[in-house]
Amino acid sequence: MKSSYAIGVDVGATKIAAAWVNLSTGHSGPVLRIPTRRDAPGKDIVADIVSLALETEPPVRPGNSRLVGAGVAVPELVDLDGRIRSRWNFPLPHLLEHLQAALSVQTRAESDVRVAALAEARFGAGRDCDNFVYFSLGSGMSYTLCFDGKPYAGSNGFAIHFASSELAVPTQDRSELAAAIPEDYASGLGMVRLWLERGGCPLADGIHSLEALAAQGDPRALNVITDAAGMGGRLIAQIVNMLDPKKIILGGGLGCSTGAYHSHLESEIRAHIWEQSCTDIPIIMAGLGESAGIIGAALAAVPPE
Repeated sequence: MKSSYAIGVDVGATKIAAAWVNLSTGHSGPVLRIPTRRDAPGKDIVADIVSLALETEPPVRPGNSRLVGAGVAVPELVDLDGRIRSRWNFPLPHLLEHLQAALSVQTRAESDVRVAALAEARFGAGRDCDNFVYFSLGSGMSYTLCFDGKPYAGSNGFAIHFASSELAVPTQDRSELAAAIPEDYASGLGMVRLWLERGGCPLADGIHSLEALAAQGDPRALNVITDAAGMGGRLIAQIVNMLDPKKIILGGGLGCSTGAYHSHLESEIRAHIWEQSCTDIPIIMAGLGESAGIIGAALAAVPPE
């Protein structure tokens, strides 16, 4: 009997990754990766996505596998009908039409954080939990609430924000309000920007270089990390205070890091959870790592009936 597969494509700010995924087991074939040409015209990025999907191969003999769909995870808003509704990072004109024409299977787009949460619910760190919150912490920041293995999309499909809205607090002398967008300081890109604004030299490897400097005792690097973790941790704690989940799952490059950022983030989360009895909530890393986006995109391509 042939196994059913879908191609999962994870389109990120820095790279695009794709693979065939067994819809019953979550196991994937060889993962192919290319850099995201985010400064190129949207049609060229679409062409890259289609070409990469065409190059993917099943993990077993073609005769034993059946391709039934293709899903694309994007760092954008996607509505309940699978239509990409924003272009924060780059436009993707007619992506699904081009992909469907090339592969001759049904295609669907979905927000990257939702597909990662779906994969974790089905095959990863959330598979034994009927109520968890998944946070994607990396170049940007987003979240998804999962009930009974299904990510909550909201009334329109836009329930992914928690750090991208402007917040305002009084200045120290309380004479006026100071407004800021948390993601501009607490995300990976925000941390690099903050480091440069505070006089740091260019980082060869972004946040990884910043973590290395902090591990070597650089006080400026450690301050940037602790400030970012403090802002992010407070926001995550507020989500816990609002939703009262059973578990927190952290994904993305920052969420799955193991250095100073992660330890400070966890401390800040626990310190700002309102109800004392909930401060021991499990905070765990995503079990599928960077494969969550690929696996979840494939699962989203063929929704269960």
